[in-house]
Amino acid sequence: MGSFQSATADIDNISQFSALWCIQQVTDALYRRRVQYIFPMTWDKQVEWQARFAQVADLPRVQGAIDCTQVGLRAPHHHPEMFVNRKDFHSLNVQRMYDNQRQILTFDARYPGSSHDSFILRQTSMPAVFTCPNQNCGRLLGDKTYPLSTWLLTRLWYPSTAPEHAYNAAHCATRCITEQCIGTLKQRFLCLNRSGGTLQYSPQRVSTIVMVCCMLVIMRGQPLAVKPAIPSEEEEEAQQEEGHKEDPRCPRARRCCPYCIPGTEVQLCLIAARFR
Repeated sequence: MGSFQSATADIDNISQFSALWCIQQVTDALYRRRVQYIFPMTWDKQVEWQARFAQVADLPRVQGAIDCTQVGLRAPHHHPEMFVNRKDFHSLNVQRMYDNQRQILTFDARYPGSSHDSFILRQTSMPAVFTCPNQNCGRLLGDKTYPLSTWLLTRLWYPSTAPEHAYNAAHCATRCITEQCIGTLKQRFLCLNRSGGTLQYSPQRVSTIVMVCCMLVIMRGQPLAVKPAIPSEEEEEAQQEEGHKEDPRCPRARRCCPYCIPGTEVQLCLIAARFR
C-alpha cells in the first residue's frame, strides 16, 4: 500500500486504479467491523489481564500497557503543519494498548502526528472507564509522555532508594512489551514502517489502513511474536531522554502539575507495600 501499491499492481497484472480500488474496498469492509475488536471491557477479561500482568513483576491491578507510535504519511493538502511530529516528518500518532501476552486490546489512529500522547488518551473512553469503580478497578502502565494518575502509573525519574529502584525495574519489565510489539507490528505490515516509504494516501485513508492492520492482528488470534530487530525509534528516544524530566514528587513539580499528586500518593503507597 502507498509506496507498495505500484509493485502490488505489477505483481497482480492490474492497473494502479484497480489496485487502489481493491485496497479501498477491502479496508473499508474490515473497518466497518472495528467495534467488535476494540476494548472488550468485561469483568472476566479484567481479572484475566490483572493475573497475567502480576506474573511478570508482581505489579498489582495492571490491566494494560499503553503507548503511541508515529506512522508516516505524505504531506496532506489541508493543514499539513498539523501532521508534522516532533521528529519532523508527517504522520499520524497511533495509540495502542497491549496485554502481557502481546495481544492488542485497543487502538486509535484518528489523530495527527503533532498530537501529544496524553491528549489522545484524554479523547478516548479510557479515563472515564478507569475512574469509574463500577466499571473498572485496574490500572495502566505508561511512559514519560503520560501524566501520573491514580489509574496510570509511570516510572520514578529520580529513584533514590532500593524499593524505588525495584519499582522502576518492575515497571520497565512489565511495560517493555509495548516497544517490542510496535516493532513487530511494523515488521509484519511494512506499509506502517517508514523505512519502506510513507503511505501515499490521505490521513483518513491512512487511519483506516492502520486500524485495519491492528484488527487483522486481533482477528488472527495470536500474539505478536517478538523478533530480533533494530531498536525502534521510540526505544532509542526513551534511552536518550531518560533522566531529563523533573521528579513529580518534588514540590516544584507538584506546583507545575497538581493533578499528579493523587497519582504520586498511589505510586508511593504501592512502593511501600510491594517493594520493601
